[in-house]
Amino acid sequence: MNKIFIVRHGQTDWNKRGLLQGTTDIEINEQGIKEAKFLAPNINLEEIDICLSSPLKRAMKTAEILTQGKVPIISDDLLLERYFGSLEGKEVSFDLIKRQWDYKLNDKSCHIESVRDCLERARKFLEKIKKEYPNKVILIVSHGSFIKALHFNIVGYDENTDFLSFSPQNTTLYEYTLK
Repeated sequence: MNKIFIVRHGQTDWNKRGLLQGTTDIEINEQGIKEAKFLAPNINLEEIDICLSSPLKRAMKTAEILTQGKVPIISDDLLLERYFGSLEGKEVSFDLIKRQWDYKLNDKSCHIESVRDCLERARKFLEKIKKEYPNKVILIVSHGSFIKALHFNIVGYDENTDFLSFSPQNTTLYEYTLK
């Protein structure tokens, strides 16, 4: 059994402007640094065995601030944000987000990573940590869409799930137990 704490990276300028980031490697901004520093004291580092982070700068910087050099950080490509293809850097609209999270539609237009592919990558990540880090307490730092995929892999989903019912916020701590 694993206990995991999941955190979405601190705010970026693209978050602030409402732009899709995807795998574009954007730094956290001053507000994001403040958010991570504010959250850090709320994480009991003595109970964390390891921190796994997306290799993107915004996640790694957030992980560094949260762990304060007291917990090893391992970069894992499975934790990358969902790839949004030619939509990266474009403004986010509700209709676009709704289409991207429609399980039945499984949109791959503009070369985006489909919802089913993202959910499958999240499933593989969860299986990997159960196998490689059994009975460990893990801090995970990743991205909004990928955290959404992790969440629904943990709580369950089907083709009718409203994936928009969970929207991970920057530097918010989510706690789960994996069986």
